[in-house]
Amino acid sequence: MRSIAKILVVIPAEPGSPALERGLQLAQKLSANLYLLLCDPNDGSSGLLDQYLVGLLRAGVRARGEVARVAFERASRQVLDVCRSQECDLVIKQHRPSGRLSQLLMTPDDWQLLRQVPTPLFLIRSSLTWEGGTILAGMDVEHQDEAHVALQGSVIEHANFLCDLFEADLHVVSAYSSARLPQADPEQTFGQVAARHCQEQCRWFMEEYELPEHRLHVGEGPARDLIPRVAHEFEAALTVLGTVARQGVVGALVGNTAEAVLDRLEGDLLVLKPNAASLDDVVPSGHRAA
Repeated sequence: MRSIAKILVVIPAEPGSPALERGLQLAQKLSANLYLLLCDPNDGSSGLLDQYLVGLLRAGVRARGEVARVAFERASRQVLDVCRSQECDLVIKQHRPSGRLSQLLMTPDDWQLLRQVPTPLFLIRSSLTWEGGTILAGMDVEHQDEAHVALQGSVIEHANFLCDLFEADLHVVSAYSSARLPQADPEQTFGQVAARHCQEQCRWFMEEYELPEHRLHVGEGPARDLIPRVAHEFEAALTVLGTVARQGVVGALVGNTAEAVLDRLEGDLLVLKPNAASLDDVVPSGHRAA
C-alpha cells in the first residue's frame, strides 16, 4: 500500500481541461506531483504543454509531461504505458461520452482503461464542484467473497477520505435483488426481506463512519439503474465505485456497472480495484483500510 505521490493526468490538445483542474486540486491537497499526457495526433501541442507546466509550477505543483501522437479517443495504450513507466499511483482522465451505436461497433477507450489500468482511475466529465458538494459511494454488499469484502472497505475508505479532503457530504447507495434472499419471511414480501438484509449488510460501515440513516440509500436493482438515479437526486459531484478484475474486469456491482453508469452520471467517477493503490497512509486514524 502506498500513498499517492504521482498523478497521471490525461488531457486532449485543447484549453480548459476539467481533468487538469481536478489534477491540480488533488496534487495541492495530497502534496503529489503531476505527470501530464497531452494527446494530439498532429504533435503540434508542445507549446500548450509548456504553458500548462508553467501554470502548475506557479501554483506550487511539481509537474512534468509529454505529448503523445495519438487521438485522445484512442489513447488507452499510451495511458497504460506511461502509467507504468512513470510509476504513477493515480490516473485522472477527461471523459467524453460515446454514443450507443459507437459502443456496439467498438469498445470505448475509457472502458479499456476501466478494465486494465492498475491504479485508481478518475474519469472527469463535469465541472461540478467537489468542495462542499456530495460524494456518493456505491457499495456492493450482496457479494461477500474475500475480493468483494476488501473492495467494500476500499470504496468507503476512499469516498470518506475525499469527503474529508473537500469538506463534502458522504452518501452511500446499495442495490439489492429479491432473487438473493437469505431466507423468506412469510409475513413480509420478498422485497422487504431483501431490503432489510441489505441494510443489515451496510451496518458495519454506517457505524464505523458514523453515517446517519438518511445518508444510506438502498433500493431494488439493478445497480446500473439505481446508482445514476440516486446520483442525480442528490446532485453527486463524484461517484466512487469498485470493480473486481477477472479476465479483464467484472463490475463488482453486478456486471460491468462502472461501464454501464459512466455515461449516465452527471458528475465525475472514481473507479477502484482490490489491488489498486490505497489512500490509507493519509486517511484519518480510526478508519478501516481495505
